[in-house]
Amino acid sequence: MNRAPCIVSFLALLLAGCNQPFEPNGPVSNTLVVYGILSSRSDTQYVRLASTFGAIPAPDIKNAAVTVTGGGRVIAFRDTTVLFRDAAGNFSPTNVYVAYNAPVSGDVAYQLQVSTPSGLTASAGMTALSQPFFSLKPGATRGFFVLNRQFKTVSGAAILHFYLDYYVLVNNGWELHTEEVPSRLYLDAGGNPAFEYPSFSPVPTLAAGGTDVSIDSTLLTIARAHVFDKYKPAPIVYLDIRFIVTQIDDFLYDYYYLNNGPVDNSTIRLDVPDFTNIRGGYGVFGSRAEVILLLPLAR
Repeated sequence: MNRAPCIVSFLALLLAGCNQPFEPNGPVSNTLVVYGILSSRSDTQYVRLASTFGAIPAPDIKNAAVTVTGGGRVIAFRDTTVLFRDAAGNFSPTNVYVAYNAPVSGDVAYQLQVSTPSGLTASAGMTALSQPFFSLKPGATRGFFVLNRQFKTVSGAAILHFYLDYYVLVNNGWELHTEEVPSRLYLDAGGNPAFEYPSFSPVPTLAAGGTDVSIDSTLLTIARAHVFDKYKPAPIVYLDIRFIVTQIDDFLYDYYYLNNGPVDNSTIRLDVPDFTNIRGGYGVFGSRAEVILLLPLAR
């Protein structure tokens, strides 16, 4: 049975680290599989459709009616093709449904409705996240970046990424690259240095003044040294550092956690639980919010 693959490129932007394929289990019965995330940071929204099918690959679902209703308007999606980049960096055309000029408002309920020419239907509902807020605290502890995060909606989970952007001269041309800064340096069982990178954690209870997160600035120094070693003797121009806070709602976090959460290695599991909030089908329809703090580097 074929099951709809995840739009990895979109999920990478939305979940910033989820690499689990979009594969909800379902019987071979031509049931709709729907995948969509409304982003409060973009005015372009995407939905992907497929179906449970007995052959591989399942044919694309074209000419479906896809609408999202909420905030006093009806958003109509149109059938199109985009270039999808897989984990290996290769591009291939992928059928999706897209809506332009479709901003999403926080704390507003949205309803998704899908119907196909063959008579398949599915629907889902959720309330969009409000944008979180975060800032760099001035005069913080020496040797640390201290970020203050304030969530306006207690829902789902959040992740904080830290990136170093830079230009490097390759084959007589300047290329823009990004290096993720680890969240922790530790010694493994063999006493060798190892890095830990951020993962999703539940959104904390709303608190007056928000919550602080401290990041050791030494980790940035290590990332810069790694970039230098990777490209030396090519010249490098460090551009900026980026902090990105991404929040996903309960629906997306449940879907993400069931596919990427910890597995008890002492237990033999014969099933992989699937989460869906799609009525009449499989998949997930949820909301994400993202805030970026960009700090230029002195050159």
